[in-house]
Amino acid sequence: MIPLLLSILSSSVLMVIFKYFTRFEVKTFQAITVNYFVAATLGFVLSPIHFEPLLMIEANWFASALIIGCVFIAMFYIMAVSSQTVGVAITSVANKMSLVIPVVAGVILYQESLAGFKLIGVITALVAVALVTYPNTKLKIEKKHLILPLIIFLGSGFLDTIFKFVETHQIKSDEIEMFSASLFLMAALVGSSVLLYSRIVHKSTLETKSIVAGFALGIPNYFSIHFLLMTLNLPNMESTLVFPINNTGIVLLSTLLAIVLFSEKLTKLNWSGIALAILSIALIATA
Repeated sequence: MIPLLLSILSSSVLMVIFKYFTRFEVKTFQAITVNYFVAATLGFVLSPIHFEPLLMIEANWFASALIIGCVFIAMFYIMAVSSQTVGVAITSVANKMSLVIPVVAGVILYQESLAGFKLIGVITALVAVALVTYPNTKLKIEKKHLILPLIIFLGSGFLDTIFKFVETHQIKSDEIEMFSASLFLMAALVGSSVLLYSRIVHKSTLETKSIVAGFALGIPNYFSIHFLLMTLNLPNMESTLVFPINNTGIVLLSTLLAIVLFSEKLTKLNWSGIALAILSIALIATA
């Protein structure tokens, strides 16, 4: 359970760092690309397996790492656009509600259990996520933009599901670092291609503060994935247990950090969502 808690902590720290991006006017895509290079380097350094490009390409999980890396960077861009058009709250709900997809996949593909307290806990977690992220003000949304939260819901659910597939069928316990580094490297290469295009066409330059922000982001970003894969690799850690606790825990901890660090104000609905989040985690963990 400790790796799961560390994954939640790492992901929550990411949310805090993103919050500072706005304050310091960091160019987010530049920082994200640098972050992927930092995370990839960290993975290769920590890997017990010596890095050899040919062995990486020939690995069973290489195609999966390539797909995940590309989806990573694409999902980031879509989430950025969604946050600007339909709002941060709805974007967050779509992202975290996606826990339904790996949970259902776990039941269908791996015959994992979903009944009793665990089922009640998953339903409670979904309600908690909606309440915690419920906005204080009403936001008018154009119908054409509603496709964005749907893509985020499906994309985030796909990523979690493929993580479980890779852990189950493709990687060994001593390959977690190498796999994590490889998928971050793929995302970094895609991001670099976009930045190169921007440099040639729009004459944009890589800012120093974006590099610094990318380093700050890369460390917790790497460990958020590393510890999630470690959790999935533990005995008796089913998707129906891991993803609801992980997603709900991130929403809960990042919200509490926002209150402490940024003095954010919550409504009664938000506070009731926090209470339900704690209850849902307890129900799922004891099931």
